[in-house]
Formats: sequence, structure tokens, C-alpha cells
Amino acid sequence: MTVPLGYNDGILFISLLYSSIDIHYEWDSFSQCKQPIHHWLYLSFALVIVFRLTHVAGMKTTTGPGDFLLDLRQKATLPRVLAAFTWLIALPFFILWTLVGTKWLWETIRETPACVPTQTHLWFSIFWLALCYIWILIHIALGVVAWLLEHRVRKAELDLSQIEDADVISRWGHVSSLSGGYQSLTSNPKGLSASEINTLSSFSCSSETGVGDDVECSICLRTLELGDSLRQLDSCGHLFHRSCIDLWLLRSCDCPLCKRSVRTDNIQH
Repeated sequence: MTVPLGYNDGILFISLLYSSIDIHYEWDSFSQCKQPIHHWLYLSFALVIVFRLTHVAGMKTTTGPGDFLLDLRQKATLPRVLAAFTWLIALPFFILWTLVGTKWLWETIRETPACVPTQTHLWFSIFWLALCYIWILIHIALGVVAWLLEHRVRKAELDLSQIEDADVISRWGHVSSLSGGYQSLTSNPKGLSASEINTLSSFSCSSETGVGDDVECSICLRTLELGDSLRQLDSCGHLFHRSCIDLWLLRSCDCPLCKRSVRTDNIQH
């Protein structure tokens, strides 16, 4: 998914360029202010442009759908570096610089309001400060969402690790590492937890269990063989490889064949 520089970005760039030129021509007037608010304006303009260019570059180089800032497990080097730069350097510095600008603007308005060339410049400075705080709030919201998604990924990996034994690895490989990050998560998970799955009964396929030679697991479509670890659902009696049905039950609490709920009075949230 790519997000090219578009019409709105052009308006933003032209507006900031015009404002920068205007401040440059009024430099002597701004220099009479209590605090160098023109310096704050210049640098904040530059930081916003850096933010936008970083975001566009990250979206162009990321490997999956969605916003690259939401994925804290980027595979490619460049988007990983850009995301780290945004969260660890650019955003903290922009927050600090905006707080400095707030203090400077307040002191200028209180002590040397006449230094500003026109009232338009003063109102523009206040308006720009408000936009900076909106920009900060948007990125903080994105950061909270990214953290919540990462928390969900880690919880899913913990559940997978609790059922990832030798049988699961031999049949499906290592499943406890979600290399796709939050994009590997189901949109509406309704499955059982690993602890709930482990309370379900399981047994090893043997001649004493009465499993026929032609019985197959409907998930992997392989015939059940002697020595296979099996799980029979109490609610419907359908039989599966334990490693197959356990992975299914993490995502859905219904039997994959008859859609009957696996939950019983002994398995409740």
C-alpha cells in the first residue's frame, strides 16, 4: 500500500513555504519579541514536513497493508528505521519543541505583544500552535493503537506457545511467532484460550480406541494413524488431530464440521 504525496501535501508545503518567506521578511520585527517565536515557527514547520515525508517513505516501503506506524514488527530495514525515528526521536522532540513554543508565545503575548508585525501574524502563530497540538494528539492516538495491537500479538503468541509442542511443530512447524505482526491477528477472535483448550480431553490413537483405518482428520485431511495424538470434542463427538483442532480452537470455539459450540459448563470465561 502506497500513499503518494498528493494535493493536500502540496497545499501544506506551499503554505509553510509562504509563511517561512513572510517570517524572513519580518525577521527584524520578530527579533524584538520577548522570545524568539520566529525560530520556533521555522523549526516546527520543518518538523511537520519531516513527519510527512517520513510517513510517505514508510508507507511506500512497508510490505503489508495498513499504516506502517501501527506495525512495531516491520520486516524491511527502512520502514523499521523510519518507524523507530518517528516514535523515539521525531515525536518526542516535536512535543518538547511545541511546549517550548507555547511558553515562548505566551511570554511574547504577555510582555511584548507589539513586536509582532501585525495581528494576523499573532493569530497565525496561535492557530499554528493549536495545529501542532492536534498533530501531537493524532500521533499519540496512533501510538496507543500500535501498543494495543502489539499487546494483542504478544498475547496470541503466548497462547500459541502454550500449545506448541513437538506434535504441533512436526505437523505445522513453529507457530508461536507471528512474523506478520498485527496483520496476523483475526479481526474478531472468538476462540478459546490456551488454558481452556488444555482442559479438553485428548488421547493417543491406538487399536484399543476403536478408531477405524479410514478415519481422517477433516482439518489436515490426513488419515488418523496409530500413535497420533487426538482430541474428540465432547459437544459433538467429532475427532481431529490434537495439533490441528487446537490451532482451530484458538480462533473459533465452534466445531469446524458441525459448527456446534465447544464450550461446556466446565469451559466458561
